[in-house]
Amino acid sequence: MADTSSTTSSALVEIAPRRSQIVLLVTILMGLTAIFGALGARLVFLQVIAHEEHLDKSRRTVGRTDAIPAYAGDLRTRDGLIVARSMTAYDVGFDPRSLNEAQIVSFVATLAEEIDLTPAERQRVMASAVAKKRAKKSYVPVARGVKPEVRDAIREEVEAEFGPKLLRKALVTDRVARRIYPRGETLCQVVGVAGRDGQGQEGVERTHASTMAPRAGTRRVITDARESLRFFRPESVEVAPVNGLDVHLTIDSRAQKILEEELALGIEKHGAEAGHAVMMDCRNGDILAMTSWPRFDPNEYSRYPKEELERRRTNRTIESLYEPGSVIKPFIAAIALELGFCNREEEIWGGGRFHRIGRRRIEDVSDHGPVKFDEVVVYSSNIGMSILGMRMGKDGMIDALNRFGLCRRTGIDLPFEAKGKHTSREKWNDIYSTVSVSFGYEVMISPIQICTALSALVNGGYLFRPRIVQRYESDGKTHYVQHKIVGRPILDSTSKVMREILHRVVREGTGQYLRMKGFQFGGKTGTADMDPLYTKKDYLSSFEAFAPVDNPELVILCQIEKPRNGKYYGGTVAGPVVARTLRRWFRVAEKPRFEKMKLRGW
Repeated sequence: MADTSSTTSSALVEIAPRRSQIVLLVTILMGLTAIFGALGARLVFLQVIAHEEHLDKSRRTVGRTDAIPAYAGDLRTRDGLIVARSMTAYDVGFDPRSLNEAQIVSFVATLAEEIDLTPAERQRVMASAVAKKRAKKSYVPVARGVKPEVRDAIREEVEAEFGPKLLRKALVTDRVARRIYPRGETLCQVVGVAGRDGQGQEGVERTHASTMAPRAGTRRVITDARESLRFFRPESVEVAPVNGLDVHLTIDSRAQKILEEELALGIEKHGAEAGHAVMMDCRNGDILAMTSWPRFDPNEYSRYPKEELERRRTNRTIESLYEPGSVIKPFIAAIALELGFCNREEEIWGGGRFHRIGRRRIEDVSDHGPVKFDEVVVYSSNIGMSILGMRMGKDGMIDALNRFGLCRRTGIDLPFEAKGKHTSREKWNDIYSTVSVSFGYEVMISPIQICTALSALVNGGYLFRPRIVQRYESDGKTHYVQHKIVGRPILDSTSKVMREILHRVVREGTGQYLRMKGFQFGGKTGTADMDPLYTKKDYLSSFEAFAPVDNPELVILCQIEKPRNGKYYGGTVAGPVVARTLRRWFRVAEKPRFEKMKLRGW
């Protein structure tokens, strides 16, 4: 009995520890289950319930929003030649905090070799880098808009000299869009230029900046604290980039090339200071070619000295005003005929070189004897025009200017268009104002106004608003800019008469050295004293023309400022530029008469 009791007691002693172990184990297991259950619940909460909230916090703390560049639209001629385009480029800089001052000197020298910094620019970058390192600032800009191949060369040089670690930490290159002008000086004043910020400063780049403007996109980029590691996924794009519209000009690249070459040749031959020319389709107002000399390269816009740049960037056909001289005569004569102040058969002037109107003595270059209405224009008689002007009086003369849109902006879609001016009605004096305006003085007119008026004179009397942009294109969709008639100064019958008269100017009048066998065109010469004191030292030589005679397609105006090689009359200075342009454009076999005669100066 004692042995049984002893055995039972011993068993109970052994069971008690086991129970406590089991309880402890169960407790531990329950604790672990509770812990992992809580962790699981927390994980479900983070991954499912609060996923978006915490993801957003994560993005804000370990990443940033990057812009996705979009590109401004192309600028093209009507036949597709690209004259302005946006390309990928890079802004280059570096973080000076990763470099000591000795390394900064070497780093800047390496960049300068590839980017071609001037000594002054190199010194400025170096001083800025040292100052920013001491201030613990992170970025020093070096160059903007460098080409991709330059960026690649910089990376190679930096890695070779400083190693991949400093390449990653120090060099900063950001992709941007850079505006380039593949044709250089061609059409430069019309195309204009966009600044480093992409904003148009001149020409169509300015007037159509909003049309061609891109809309950058955005994407979320994940980075580490130093932004040395960066990555993104396609689905991280938040806003898709949208490129700007392509703008197609009315300019014909062949016409532009011809006009630019012939104007430059004319200026060179006559040692002139400047000049300009414009070709317009007289059937609808489209500008086919437009040029001013001297020109500039928009790719090098910032490198010109200020005064030189102002001289080169000016679109003289739009922005400049001149006393036009005799090229105004056909417009005054046409209104005189249209309103019945004369007829074609009457004798306007009985002959002689001089004539007095009040106290003024009017002079003609030559005595052509008695002249009728047609001959007043054919021989460019100042006396005959003065007589017609006096018949019309102040109101008639101002009406003539208004009808043809002279001294009024044409509305062409280019910046800085000049308005023009004439003496006000209150101050207008018939003896001086009427007489002077009748042959192109005491009135300031822009070349585009003359060209537009000439189109109306020969196309049946329809005054068009000149059009420089033909259409916009985007994603296969095309929108055309409509032509617009803004007035009708004369009837078709008067237009027909004026075509006949202007044809006679070339056939037998002041433009006779310009005629070409087998090709008929009409025109009008003009020679104006540019000096405000009329010292007869500086002249504006002009010639306006239309072609062909029977069915006009285009008009051309050429004006050359201050020729210096002895000749200055419009028919011998500006006229040959127009004649040679017409010959090349219409592919005329025969040379103009002045070339056959080997006229001095040509």
